[in-house]
Amino acid sequence: MIHHVKQTFLTSVACCLMLCAAAQAVIPGTEIMEMVQLAESYRHAKNLSFNVDIKYTDSLNTDTTIEQMNASYKLHGGYYYTYIDSTEIVQGNRYSLRVSHTDSVISVRNRQTYPDVMNMPVTDTLYWKTFVQSLTVTAVNDSVRTLKIKFKPGALYSSYEVKYNFKRYRMTQVKAYMPADLPGTDPDLFPSGKALITFTFSGYDTSLLDAGWFNEDKYIIYQGGQFQPKAPYTGYFIETNITQ
Repeated sequence: MIHHVKQTFLTSVACCLMLCAAAQAVIPGTEIMEMVQLAESYRHAKNLSFNVDIKYTDSLNTDTTIEQMNASYKLHGGYYYTYIDSTEIVQGNRYSLRVSHTDSVISVRNRQTYPDVMNMPVTDTLYWKTFVQSLTVTAVNDSVRTLKIKFKPGALYSSYEVKYNFKRYRMTQVKAYMPADLPGTDPDLFPSGKALITFTFSGYDTSLLDAGWFNEDKYIIYQGGQFQPKAPYTGYFIETNITQ
């Protein structure tokens, strides 16, 4: 399950991390700030594109793929575009849209003030701040760290393992472990009793992005007091979740 979080963090946290980033050793007590900085680095990224390969396996049988999908991301200072599993997700100047081509549905909601642009469990900071049991950071080398989070029993995820470049705060791989007995999950697919979702990042690019990626007007128009789909999305159902 993918989650969304609407929460901001103090800029002083980022400043503190910049002072710590040059050293290989991880200063005790700064582990939670590492996670904050990761989320913030994507939220405020300028002209950043990358791809993510997402693979579902049993936690003890990673050679057998149960489900796999690819996602592409384009980020620009709070604006973002994502294409994942036949779904486009757009945050533009006025709205946030989710365009499901499988279901022919366009969901319209308020623009997120503090968007979780990664749309991944690793950046669901409200979740891990509420349910975290332990958090450790290990230095792999002079530029790579591994952050491990273990959650309390009853949480949706049991643990995360995040490998990232701490000089640029860019993730290279995330492993999210989830109990297989949760509602909506087929436990027969996961004999070990735990599912593993692996996110592998590639193709980081900082080339200038065309503003058209974040243009909501490509999909919808507001007229007569309601939203209407624009061609080639004519016939798509509009689901409105705008709050005042």
